[in-house]
Amino acid sequence: MRSRVVNWIALIFSAIFSIGAIAEETGASYLDDRLFLEIKDVNRQAESWAMCAATYDFMAAVLSEAQPARSRQLKDIANGAEMAVIMSMVSDGLDSEMTQERFYSLWTMAKLAGSELPRTRRTMLAADAESSSDKKGAKVFFANLSATMSVCVKNLEAQQMYIDTWRELAKSGLLKLPSE
Repeated sequence: MRSRVVNWIALIFSAIFSIGAIAEETGASYLDDRLFLEIKDVNRQAESWAMCAATYDFMAAVLSEAQPARSRQLKDIANGAEMAVIMSMVSDGLDSEMTQERFYSLWTMAKLAGSELPRTRRTMLAADAESSSDKKGAKVFFANLSATMSVCVKNLEAQQMYIDTWRELAKSGLLKLPSE
């Protein structure tokens, strides 16, 4: 697992440096520069994961023509961040006396958050990009996006932990997963 995270980090820094020519100045991240697992409020943690999903998606779109393979990898990492949105909420809501019905409700709510929170963050990024139509504004926007992506990269190990937790939960057989 650790080598996979290291590969992701190398990939993402490569993408940041690819965008770096556009973003020559230091940006202000859309996220607090801290580990997401330290965020006690699960809703704020989920929102941080959602911003990462949106950031990776946006960077993937920027690189789609020039670097299609890297773009696809960023899209895959964005999918992992969406799973982290879901699993942060599910992990917070699980307890030893959970019924199948309560799990289904928790899963349904978390899955909705996993799609809607990143969607709203993508809309926010698109609006910021539109507002940055001149060259200077575009540089600031990409500097901010790069700074955000750097915060997301610092959280890739936790993202992978949530992905692995989901896999173990799905394989355990202890819980009947709701049909998709």
